[in-house]
Amino acid sequence: MAELASVRSGAVEHPAAGGAPSQDGPRADPGASPVGALRSAYVRPTGAQEAPLTHAAAPASGAPDGWAGVRPGSAVSAETVPVLPALRDVVPGGGLRAGSVVGVDGFASLGVALVAGVSKYGGVEGQGGWCGVVGMPDFGVLAAAGMGAEPERLLLVDEPGERWPDVVAALVEAVDLVLLRPPAVPSGAAVRRLSALARRHGCVLALSGPYGRQWPGVQLRLRVAEAEWAGVGDGHGLLSARLARVVAEGRGGGRSAWVWLPGPDGTVTAETTMRPALEVVG
Repeated sequence: MAELASVRSGAVEHPAAGGAPSQDGPRADPGASPVGALRSAYVRPTGAQEAPLTHAAAPASGAPDGWAGVRPGSAVSAETVPVLPALRDVVPGGGLRAGSVVGVDGFASLGVALVAGVSKYGGVEGQGGWCGVVGMPDFGVLAAAGMGAEPERLLLVDEPGERWPDVVAALVEAVDLVLLRPPAVPSGAAVRRLSALARRHGCVLALSGPYGRQWPGVQLRLRVAEAEWAGVGDGHGLLSARLARVVAEGRGGGRSAWVWLPGPDGTVTAETTMRPALEVVG
């Protein structure tokens, strides 16, 4: 029986990785890495087509090297999941609440920035966290790397299939953040199950796309309210950077800030010269 979904590491497509996973990185031993464990979780057992999938959980003890930095499956190691410094003034508390459901509206680069923040500053002792990206074949791995993400710690499931809730459930137990674009309207059962798993394992579930907006119980919503490009002259020039006003709405929200998303060098930084760094909205 074919696998339910194809799981790949962001490092596979990142030129800095030489077109192949690092020999000493998390994919060096597929059987001991998050990729290998998640792959095994997606295989439907022969003769048990109606049986639910088994979730891939991080080992409780004696974890192999490939699981280093992954949030434990049975405990929350921190109250917040980090974001990039430029977004800390916007997000209430300076970080995403562990186990929360967050909506992401506007440009795709905002979701990429959330992944970059967790990949760079999350994980054990802030040495870098793991992220899953589901249902986004157009996810910009190079853009995430430019913002500070480590492609080796990104697990990408481009086409999760009809049983996408099982794919997300397996990832939620193993990573710090899952960026999800639901391929269909989420059922009430899927919403309850995945929201509960996110709370239990301290994983942030970030939702994008039209079906993500129909997810009930979103505690915080981040969106790009307005944006302007730099680099374009009078009929000439090249787009070099985008200045965006990011707004936080919902529980503890009511803030906005202008940030370069991204700046000319691909990073995300706060704009402090042209406009106030922080504005109160509402």
